[in-house]
Amino acid sequence: MFLQELLNSNLVVPSTFNIGPFTIAFYALCILTGIVVGMYLVLREAKRVGISSDDVYFFAVITIPVAIVCARIWYVLFNISSFSNFGEVLGFKNGEFTGLSGLAIQGGIIGAVATLIGLSRFKGISIYKVFDITMPGILVAQAFGRWGNFFNHELYGPVIAADAIKWFPFLADNMWIDGAYHHPVFLYESSLCLLGAGLMMVLRRKFKKLRRGDMIGLYLIWYGLVRCLTESLRLNGAKGDPLMLGPIPVSLALSVLFIISGIAFLVAKRFFGPQDYYIEDVKATKKNHFDAVIFDLDGTLLDTKELITKTFVHTFEKFRPGYILSDSEVDSFFGPTLKETFSRYSESEEEINEMIAYYREYNKEHHDEYAKVFPGAKETLKQLKQKGYDIAIVSSKKSDMVSHGLEYFKLLQYVDVIIGEEEITEPKPSPEGIFSAIDQLIDAKNEAIKASLEVDLDTNNEVEEDTSNDENNKEEENSESSNDDKLIKKEDYHAIYVGDTLNDIKAAHNANIKACGVLYIKDPSIMLEAKPDYVINKLTEIINIVGE
Repeated sequence: MFLQELLNSNLVVPSTFNIGPFTIAFYALCILTGIVVGMYLVLREAKRVGISSDDVYFFAVITIPVAIVCARIWYVLFNISSFSNFGEVLGFKNGEFTGLSGLAIQGGIIGAVATLIGLSRFKGISIYKVFDITMPGILVAQAFGRWGNFFNHELYGPVIAADAIKWFPFLADNMWIDGAYHHPVFLYESSLCLLGAGLMMVLRRKFKKLRRGDMIGLYLIWYGLVRCLTESLRLNGAKGDPLMLGPIPVSLALSVLFIISGIAFLVAKRFFGPQDYYIEDVKATKKNHFDAVIFDLDGTLLDTKELITKTFVHTFEKFRPGYILSDSEVDSFFGPTLKETFSRYSESEEEINEMIAYYREYNKEHHDEYAKVFPGAKETLKQLKQKGYDIAIVSSKKSDMVSHGLEYFKLLQYVDVIIGEEEITEPKPSPEGIFSAIDQLIDAKNEAIKASLEVDLDTNNEVEEDTSNDENNKEEENSESSNDDKLIKKEDYHAIYVGDTLNDIKAAHNANIKACGVLYIKDPSIMLEAKPDYVINKLTEIINIVGE
């Protein structure tokens, strides 16, 4: 009712409104809304082609301000005579900030494109991929931004017959300018921008021959055509409003240049540029997507080097008094199981077990004193969990000590599965621990799926109680077959193992999953001999590797 009354009322909207002592410009609000909606679309598409949201935000926080500044500069350059001092260029009048009245979107586009090119090189991300995910979002942002011209009663065309606009009284009231109704050019441009964005998004999803980078060419052509239309109308409408360079309408000339550049880019790229198809990026991202991140504990999430070193020294003082452990010997203790390590110094099974027990008792007693968490561990696990990844720990330590360490450093809440030494028969580099973790993660997910399906089945049975038994049996068989298809299969479940030792990397390869080695350990060269698929200098980098 309110909307209908609003549309039927004689209402000329103001350009600003007040919230307490603050004055808010509708123009700024429209631009902000466009940025938010455009960013949402860019983030969705970035996920499909393997660009992380962190990278998208990085691009946005730099590109958006640069685009606004460039849009302002572009406007000022071609309206320089209307500014009496530099303060007015910055939006100040009589010592007070009155806002930036005047932004030229084409200048913003030029600034944004140049900034994206520079940032993509800095980040090592294909500029074609960046353009492909960005251009439709920019069109949508422009569509929303154009409504700012509506509130400012600008960007209108020549006089329009009252009969042609009377069915839209709210629009007509605000297009009544200088004693006549005018074409709502802002609406034409906004609608065409939305149409162009929609067509581009359909092409990205449906047109398998779309080549990587084509979106920038299509954008330049489409937006150039749109501006040619709207600027032609505008030239016959708001006198003196379009940007002019002498007798030449700058926006119209630049729009023609956009069209020519877009066509030239698409043609040249097919002869000289990469010939990859956009769908290949989507398929590669889907194929390389990870469902789970599995971590080693000591040396990967927790820095227990000092604890382990002191524990070994303490153990040897008891069982081999006078024996001095060399640094190279201590370094060799990291990775193998305790039994493997102590077997090098004793042939007695009984003594080896005593050494292990003594080691564990001291290690447990002094764990909280010497163990530390690696920088970024909590942040990394928290982000992975928020992004929907399953998280497991596969360690050579006993499960209770793994749980204690995780709980002490407030990491346990993010971990779904823990596989300790006592739960496997063969230690790393055997893949047994990793296989066990994956099996448990998949089982947990499938149990949740089954529970959900049973609820749906019970609901359907209540609705269809009157059907015959034969029909019920057939439906149940079909339902069971259909439900089985919804369960996660091991071959479709992808995991990556993150570790710090040679055996960690070998275990991942033996499990036929990707391996990631950490480089913040004392001597990563030994681990690197196993040729991990990825390496990271800090834990947070795993976020970019796994994607979203």
